[in-house]
Amino acid sequence: MMITKGFLSICQRGQRLKGLIMYINERINQVVRVKCSEDRSPFLRLDMNENPEGLPEEFVKEVRERIDGQLLASYPNKARLIEMLAKQEGVRRENISLTCGSDEAIRYIFEVFTKPGSRALMVAPSFEMYRIYSEIFGVALERIPYDASFSLPFEKLKGRITKDISLLALFNPNSPIGEAYTPAELQELLELCRKTDTLTVIDEAYYPFGVSSAVGMLKEHAHLIVLRTFSKLYSMAGLRVGYALGSAELIRCLDNAQSTYNVNSVGILFAEELLRRPDITKRLIEEEAKGRNYLLERLEQTGYEAYAKGGNYVLVKTKRAPEDTAARLRERHILIKYYSTGILKDWIRVTTGSRKVMEQFWKEFLKCDS
Repeated sequence: MMITKGFLSICQRGQRLKGLIMYINERINQVVRVKCSEDRSPFLRLDMNENPEGLPEEFVKEVRERIDGQLLASYPNKARLIEMLAKQEGVRRENISLTCGSDEAIRYIFEVFTKPGSRALMVAPSFEMYRIYSEIFGVALERIPYDASFSLPFEKLKGRITKDISLLALFNPNSPIGEAYTPAELQELLELCRKTDTLTVIDEAYYPFGVSSAVGMLKEHAHLIVLRTFSKLYSMAGLRVGYALGSAELIRCLDNAQSTYNVNSVGILFAEELLRRPDITKRLIEEEAKGRNYLLERLEQTGYEAYAKGGNYVLVKTKRAPEDTAARLRERHILIKYYSTGILKDWIRVTTGSRKVMEQFWKEFLKCDS
């Protein structure tokens, strides 16, 4: 077998891994990841902010009948979905990049708009993929913590926006603490970032659960990218469809970084059909709100401390140790999120769904947290 000189040079400067000598990106090698490999289908899933019931079955059946051999044999075409999204959001098609979930867009943002040694800024706790991508791409991530009152650290965040910050990530609303920025606060941060040449990302994964969108600010802020996903409200987490909105130049750069066919045809089909059915979206919003209000009323009536400012989730301060309550709920086939450290160590996060789902959760929660 012939081994090229280039391959030999890679081996010579590489490291040994399980008996192999080869080049390995050290930053990726050192990243600590925790991934869920469990089959969660037997459980009531209230741990990852998915829709616990999913899309209406009659709608799923209707769309599924359009999936045939030709659709599966053909490479995906994103053009029509992009046009539909552009019309919905009031932008041009060149202002939208379709991605495999919004987390793929986050990766591209780090890959395209940061470099090793640059700095990024965000609040904490929040979505962990920003930390992971900062480590992969060698970006120093500064996280401004919430305090025990769960107040948004707006002034501290504002005070850290300087010329050395390449990327500011804002979550509107944030998860797990569902605090949202006001439009005035977003405008103030965007103006600061304009002066410091800082790319601003507003992650709207939980829009429109109780918050307004920043998409209307794109026209006056060329350094802004807004992220959306079909995983939360649209209940399509398994199909991995998301999108980024921004100036034509920023979107062109994101598209350049993509693989040729990064979003699958079935996901595109379901997304298109959902956009044609605003009645389903309206129903999903109304059903979640009814369930969330039911849960908050029950928590208040029984003396629980709860926190819910936006998003399809509620923080609850448990009477037992959160991990004990979570374990007992798991025995009853209900999954929730709990935290072992930091300001949330005494809290659980419960994904909210329809009133029927919340009634099921509440019945078992009272038994498990007594």
